Amino acid sequence: MPINVANSNVVTVGVGDYKIVRAPKLLKTLLGSCIGVALYDSTTKIGGLLHIMLPKRENNATQKASKYADSGISVMIDHMVNNAGACRASLTAKVFGGACMFLVGNPLFDIGRRNEDEVRRVLQEEDIRILAHRTGGNKGYQILFDTNTGKITCGIFGEAPEEY
Repeated sequence: MPINVANSNVVTVGVGDYKIVRAPKLLKTLLGSCIGVALYDSTTKIGGLLHIMLPKRENNATQKASKYADSGISVMIDHMVNNAGACRASLTAKVFGGACMFLVGNPLFDIGRRNEDEVRRVLQEEDIRILAHRTGGNKGYQILFDTNTGKITCGIFGEAPEEY
């Protein structure tokens, strides 16, 4: 079931990209095997949403860093702290997506699981606590991140949205 948003405060995050905003802005994206990582500083009400496509960048400097878990998370953290004014010690995370969209049952092609594993590894390395997550399955996700409250509404296609 889609999340209904008709609001000029909504900023859409595209595939392999990220956006950083301050309240009262909302961030939204659609996910399949990709992972959405929402970082939030509740003190400054600055939020960032990263739409990760793949787990690792493979040491190719010409590839867009935000497409990958191993490089995109640190790039977004850096921009949130050094450009937007978020407090590094206050950042928390919520993680969504990572569905097995292709060849269900074949772990070799489960990009969603590999993305989630790398996101969790990087967030642990960055010492950022995951407050909520909804991952896996085989259906797409729609998420809406409210930077005023830090809450995320997650709708899995065919299901009623839930708040995290």
